[in-house]
Amino acid sequence: MLFKPLLLGICLSTCCFAYTVGAAPLAFITNQQSGNVTVINTSNNAVEATIPVGKEPAGVSVDNIGKYAFVSNPGDGSVSVIDISELKVVRNLNTGPGPLALLAVGDRLFVADWYDDYVSIIDTRSWETEANVAVGRSPSGLVISPDKHTLYVSIRDDNLVVAIDTRTLKLTAKVETGERPFGMKLSTDGRTLYVANVMSNSISVIDTQAMQLKAHVSVGERPYAVSLALNDSRAFVTNQYDDTVSIIDTTTLKPIGLIDVEEYPEGINTHCDDLHVYVANWFSNTVTVFNARTGEITDTIDTGDSPRAYGNFITSQTD
Repeated sequence: MLFKPLLLGICLSTCCFAYTVGAAPLAFITNQQSGNVTVINTSNNAVEATIPVGKEPAGVSVDNIGKYAFVSNPGDGSVSVIDISELKVVRNLNTGPGPLALLAVGDRLFVADWYDDYVSIIDTRSWETEANVAVGRSPSGLVISPDKHTLYVSIRDDNLVVAIDTRTLKLTAKVETGERPFGMKLSTDGRTLYVANVMSNSISVIDTQAMQLKAHVSVGERPYAVSLALNDSRAFVTNQYDDTVSIIDTTTLKPIGLIDVEEYPEGINTHCDDLHVYVANWFSNTVTVFNARTGEITDTIDTGDSPRAYGNFITSQTD
């Protein structure tokens, strides 16, 4: 493991909220080639269940009320709806031909369609599509502001991030990024957006108040997704071709270390304890868990074939 020690003050961890008494947060890992989802109990990192879904599942989003986990299936143009309490698919939604990134917020599900260049908004009470919002070529990542009024979308083939007003469903701003922006993470206060640029080997850091670029930060080869930990003091970026995770100090916006994971890391998410980070390794059929403060690998968990887990895949999260 390559790692540069971190000098940190006191870290304020968030408190994990259990949806049922005694329940631990669950991680929902999409396995693209085996067509299923591995559910990991994060209290002991044991596999709780394996759930069949649609064809070639990739994206995932757990809602912020602990009811559903949504899975995008680009192989058959659908979204599987998993009941978290029952750990089974209770509904399949037909979408456009290329659903990828998902974001479940309250009674809405946002679906970025890779092929048809729009974001769909689905009402999860009626299961009806409210609208399809044209955004640009190959929308790839989704995050939402803390007040839920602004949706940010990375537009891979236009090298942009766009902002959408979720009340009017109008595009309100855009910012140029590096080449091929993909996974994103928004700071807890909503003021800073971190965007992984797959072809630029960098992340773009965007001031969302001004909708202006603050910096480009170099990372490893083919960065895919971003997560934050330790009270947002560190950003972690999966580097597909390097089999590593880059560590970035979010105060100085400087890379400060690397963590060796397994082969072709993609999806990354921080546990609600704000300390343990989970990484899906597509080619190794595993999930790596590491300690964000020390960089120590604390567990490796076997999954199905080709885990991607692109999105917010751990319950008890608010974004």
